[in-house]
Amino acid sequence: MRLIFPLCFLLTGVNAHPLEDIKQDSVRIVSLLESTYKFMSTDHNKAAYYAQKAIEMSRRVGFTKELIVANNLYANVLISKGKYLNAYEVASESVELSKKIKNEKYLARSYTTKSMTGIFLGHFQMAANNLLDAAKIIERTGNKTEIQSSLNMLSIIFTELKNKEKALAYALRAEKLGKITKDPGTNLMTLMQLARGRALNRQFVLSNMLFEELLVKSRVMKDTFNITYSHIYYAELAIQENKYAKALGLYNYAYKEAVRTNYPDFLIYANGGLAKTYYELHDYASANAYLNKGIYHARTAGSENMLRELLLLGAQVKERQNDLSASLTFRKEYEELNSKLLNLDLQQNIHRLEEEFQSSDKEREIAKQKLLIANNQLKIHEKDNYIVASISLVCILVVSILLIYLRYRHKQKIAQKNMFLLEKEKEVQILKAMMSGEETERSRLAKDLHDGVGGLLSATKMHLSILQNDPGFHGRGHQFNHTVSMLDTASHEIRMIAHNLAPELLEKLGLHKALSAYFSRLQSPEFKINYIKVGEVPRMEGSFELLVYRVIQELINNVIKHAYSNYVLVQMSYHDHMLSITVEDNGVGLNGEEGVGFSNLRSRVAAVSGYIEIESAQNNGTTVFVEFDVTQYISGRLIEIKQDNKITYDTDYYRNS
Repeated sequence: MRLIFPLCFLLTGVNAHPLEDIKQDSVRIVSLLESTYKFMSTDHNKAAYYAQKAIEMSRRVGFTKELIVANNLYANVLISKGKYLNAYEVASESVELSKKIKNEKYLARSYTTKSMTGIFLGHFQMAANNLLDAAKIIERTGNKTEIQSSLNMLSIIFTELKNKEKALAYALRAEKLGKITKDPGTNLMTLMQLARGRALNRQFVLSNMLFEELLVKSRVMKDTFNITYSHIYYAELAIQENKYAKALGLYNYAYKEAVRTNYPDFLIYANGGLAKTYYELHDYASANAYLNKGIYHARTAGSENMLRELLLLGAQVKERQNDLSASLTFRKEYEELNSKLLNLDLQQNIHRLEEEFQSSDKEREIAKQKLLIANNQLKIHEKDNYIVASISLVCILVVSILLIYLRYRHKQKIAQKNMFLLEKEKEVQILKAMMSGEETERSRLAKDLHDGVGGLLSATKMHLSILQNDPGFHGRGHQFNHTVSMLDTASHEIRMIAHNLAPELLEKLGLHKALSAYFSRLQSPEFKINYIKVGEVPRMEGSFELLVYRVIQELINNVIKHAYSNYVLVQMSYHDHMLSITVEDNGVGLNGEEGVGFSNLRSRVAAVSGYIEIESAQNNGTTVFVEFDVTQYISGRLIEIKQDNKITYDTDYYRNS
């Protein structure tokens, strides 16, 4: 049997967020990785989709670190879906990429992930080798919680290899560290391995006490995975003690959870455990039924070690049922698989010994080369001191001349750069002035429409209402109501135009609320806008918020006028002072070159040093990605309040501002 870890541990080696140290080279890739991490424990298909998208984009743009993290996340999703061999291949690529960039932290995490795939495949020697490689790095660079987690995994592997001394020894070392780290999740794993290690060493009284404690703590933490595995391992102990009724109760609970969650590992071990228990109770028909289910799930997931154990049990069950032909078939397949796994373990041991020998041989050769170089350098130093002095004087003279020249060139470059920046600043100021004038005119038009035309329409409606009481009005009610309805429609349209020209919500409540209201006004049965906000968007300078609002408004107008689309996805996210917007439609796409509208958009975005990217294919929709560094637009307005390592924003300050 084996233990499932929290998914973040499978990736990182500790209970930490897997994206905490990624350089923010691309907000889009990080957003995909965040989505993968979010859905890993709730929707494996969505998590796999986002992970594959992140892998594809990381490959395309050449971001190796992001690719390693995406691969490790994807490997864990594949484990959750029971695709262990695919997970092994993805994790192996992460190891090679980590070696290529020579990053020890990423290499340790990739080794850990690859080791986990080995555990689920039943290739325990390979798993042990990879985990030992990870442990060497973690001991140098990691904290105590990371070291405790690696000790837990080593205990798991040696439990599966039936090495009772090492299994218990690593669990005891992890327990000692747990008293210092006091990390709940990691200590729960340690407690489980202590219980299993005691059982393996036939210390049944201690093991029973530890399992009872484990069940209580797992229920308090509402940890479904650990609760289920605790029942499975506790049932194994009950079989060792010949307490078959107790084992049946524990396995039946695990079986119900396996059916409910459809988690491959639960299905394999719950069915296998029930088959083993019924075999011991001489109920061979029930044993055979659960055995067939366990073998099916083990084959589907590629769990070769558990398949080997089930095949051996199958041979025994068929023999008791006097089906000697089927028993022989199970026995032959068991022998072939057993030979294969033993051969794999042997190859792994030979491979590790070769690596260690080559490493030692290289170290000796390097030491010899260093000694030879040191002797040669000493001889040169003794013979040629006067040459060195002469060369030093010449070098000083050359360096002095070079420094003078470089300083002169540097001044020239600074002067040229300043001139360029001044010209650029003038262009930006002109563009900002044009946009400011445009917004002033919009506000004036909105006021005129609202106060002038809107007021006039309201007055007209009032006079019509007076006419309703006129004696000559009888018989014209239908025409009157139609006229009033037309006036109401005109008033509504005037208000809509006024709101779009000068959105009051933007100034009062900020960008997110204003956009939500704008999208709500545009919604109809024939045209749907799906708006998603990721992260807490702070308040920014009014002119900048208005510019972003206008950019999004122009993008939506382009979709309505030209795209022939019935669905638009708008996503706005904020992370590390980076504001990004994605607008994606399912319309006809761009046909040829971009129009004047997109040129104006590029100018607006460039005015605040933003970035815009447009992707489109004919009859396959259009995606527009806009990104801004908003540091300068929130300075002086953002108040960070740090409580329990969280950052909030003082909304009262915004209101007072």
